[in-house]
Amino acid sequence: MKLLELLSWGDNNLVIRLGVAGALSGVGSAALLGIVNTAAEEIADNGIDEVNWALAATFIVLAVVYFLAEVFLISTIARQIENGIDRVRKKLLSQIAVADFAQIEIFGQSRLFDSITQSTQNISQNSHMIGMAFRSLLLLVAVMAYVFWLSMLAFFIIVVVVGVGILIYLRMGKTLSMWFGKLHQVETILFDRVSDLFAGIKEVRMWSKRSDAFKVAFDNASDNKAEIGKKAQTMISRQMIMGISAFYILLAIIVFIVPVYSDSFDADVAKISTAVLFMIGPISIIVQSMSVLGMAERSAVRMMQLSKDLEDIREPIAEDGMPLSDPFDHVSFENVVFTYPNRDPRHGFELGPIDLSVKRGELLFITGGNGAGKSTLIKILTGLYRPVSGKVSINNTQLGPQSMSAYRNLIATVFSDSHLFEELFGTTDIAVEDAQYWIERFELAHVTGIRDGRFITIALSAGQRKRLALITAILEDRPIIVLDEWAADQDPYFRKKFYREILPELKQRGTTIIAVTHDDHYFDVADRRLHLDTGKLSELDLTDPRGRI
Repeated sequence: MKLLELLSWGDNNLVIRLGVAGALSGVGSAALLGIVNTAAEEIADNGIDEVNWALAATFIVLAVVYFLAEVFLISTIARQIENGIDRVRKKLLSQIAVADFAQIEIFGQSRLFDSITQSTQNISQNSHMIGMAFRSLLLLVAVMAYVFWLSMLAFFIIVVVVGVGILIYLRMGKTLSMWFGKLHQVETILFDRVSDLFAGIKEVRMWSKRSDAFKVAFDNASDNKAEIGKKAQTMISRQMIMGISAFYILLAIIVFIVPVYSDSFDADVAKISTAVLFMIGPISIIVQSMSVLGMAERSAVRMMQLSKDLEDIREPIAEDGMPLSDPFDHVSFENVVFTYPNRDPRHGFELGPIDLSVKRGELLFITGGNGAGKSTLIKILTGLYRPVSGKVSINNTQLGPQSMSAYRNLIATVFSDSHLFEELFGTTDIAVEDAQYWIERFELAHVTGIRDGRFITIALSAGQRKRLALITAILEDRPIIVLDEWAADQDPYFRKKFYREILPELKQRGTTIIAVTHDDHYFDVADRRLHLDTGKLSELDLTDPRGRI
């Protein structure tokens, strides 16, 4: 069972602990049932003359053992489920963090969000039902052992009837599993529609035809989800009714039919009937839990498959890499070529071959048209993409698995689609004066600031958020800053300030700056200008008209 395997990650003793607690609970409940039957038999034979204190004391002791085992079992299962989910969630996040960046882009957010949030919620929110189902299963096994001790005939009758019921149930479960698979698919489509609405609300409102068509698509997705959900719930109800009905049929066979054909059965029919009635409660819980367990099992399968897929695209970088032997002096590319994975090489984009050298303290501009490969080159420069051929070197030492992490630590970035963290993760030694200086330098002191290692607010305009992102990169105090069309979101006044004042100031401090830009009015600020055209790189004079708008 994938669910149990999933929850056992990092805990090899889980099955043993649950098994011991479950055995105590099951044996205790079966023993309690036996004592009740024994007491009832004594009363039937001898009447109520006096209390059988030995039997009563045994009942109390077993009741205490049963109670403690039940509490331990249910609490252990609930705790283990939460601990297991926590381990799984952390493992998936750690695997995402070290996955090959070019490959992880192909995955898409829907699958990652589903496994880390929705699938874990499916298991966590129903942890009590999972625990009750496990407890009820063990209780059922113990009661069946008691029935076997009473009568082998009754035991085999129960096994046959339950076996037939299980076959019917599994057949219905196969159909239900199909419907749950369809339900997951339409839920994913509905999630994508909701994401489209949130991300594209401006575009939806700006054109009534798009708004109407989107509403139709959303309604269709919602209707499909509701329709399939109703069918799945109907199948769940049928399964539950079938499971309970099977035991009433079993009880009728034991009470009305078997005694007619077996004289030896008469003496134990009351005890066995009591045992069957005792099993109806656990069976009801198991039947009711099957759909929950089915959803939890499918969630576990999805998470384990994602974990396997992430492990397959794990970046070949050593976790405990070695530091660079010398301070950063220069980075060089030699015949570097990159193509995107899983694309037809005859029609896919290819960057390179590229030969390039970036020296410490340089201010370098990268220009080129849309689709020329600027963002791809930036991702290779920052170590997010690995070239398919050629080599990248720092200080004449080729980058490899042992040095890649140390290389990335040299580079602060602000990508065109960069995420702004409210908390300044990793920058624990920020001087208050430095933080305040840059907040004022970027003219943001009237709207935000830095307090206790985090921005007071990041609910600002796109241009202001980009300024905060660059402040973060500066405060990280790394020797290289890479910017991807940073000034695109700035107004003309601050764009000029950025090129004429801020970049020269950072260069004067010794920072190496690599910036993708279209702002041809400020090409003269750079020390060098590299130009990309359909994946081919060349160095141009700062006054060269190519690449100018």
